[in-house]
Amino acid sequence: MKKIALLFVLLLSISAQAQFKIIKTGVKGGLNYPQGSFSLDDIQNIIDDPTYAISDVQTEISNGFNFGLVSRVGVPLIPMYVQGEALYTQFSESITLVDNGQSITMDNTIRRLDFPITAGMKMGPAYAGLGATPSIPFANASDMWDDQTQANFTWGWHLSAGLKVWRLMAEVKYEGGFGMLARDVDYNYNGTDYNFSLDSRSNQLVLSVAYFFEN
Repeated sequence: MKKIALLFVLLLSISAQAQFKIIKTGVKGGLNYPQGSFSLDDIQNIIDDPTYAISDVQTEISNGFNFGLVSRVGVPLIPMYVQGEALYTQFSESITLVDNGQSITMDNTIRRLDFPITAGMKMGPAYAGLGATPSIPFANASDMWDDQTQANFTWGWHLSAGLKVWRLMAEVKYEGGFGMLARDVDYNYNGTDYNFSLDSRSNQLVLSVAYFFEN
C-alpha cells in the first residue's frame, strides 16, 4: 500500500512539473519598420475634396524599437501554442502638406504599450501564428492631435513566424491596423482648415528576439 501511495505521489509530482514547464516566460526586444501612416483612401479624400488646395502629400516614418516581456503556453500533446506579450513600442513619423507652393510639416512620435496575443502551430523548431494587438498609446508630443485624443485605445492584427531553439527565439511579425480606428486631424494653415482622418496604426514589419528563463 505504501508503494502504491509513493508511486501516486511521484506521478503527481512529474505531472505538476510537466504542466509547469509548458509555461515559459522571458524577455523580448526588437526593431520596428513602419510601412506608412496614410492609406490610399486618406490621400484620395484630401485630393478630391474641393476645400483642400493641397498639391502634394509627403510622409516620412523613422524605424523604431520595442522591448518587454513575453510568455508562451504550450498545449499538451498537440503542436500548438498561445503567446502573450507586453511591449513598449516607439517610432516617429512626419507628414508634409504642400499648399500653393508652401509647405508645412507635422511631426508625431508614437509611444505606446502593445499587448500582442497570438495562437499558432509548431513544426519542430519553427512556428507560425496569428492574433490581435491591443494597444494603449501614451499622450504623445504631436503637431497633429492633442494629448487627450492621442491616448485613445487602439486595436490591430498581426501574422508572425519564427524559430525557437533552446531558450532563444527569433521572430518576424507583420502588423496592421483595423481601418475603422482613425484619428481626426484638424489643422489651420494660412486661413485654410485641413480636416482629414489618419489610420491610428501604421502597418509595420517587426523583427525581434527573445530569451526565455529557466523554469
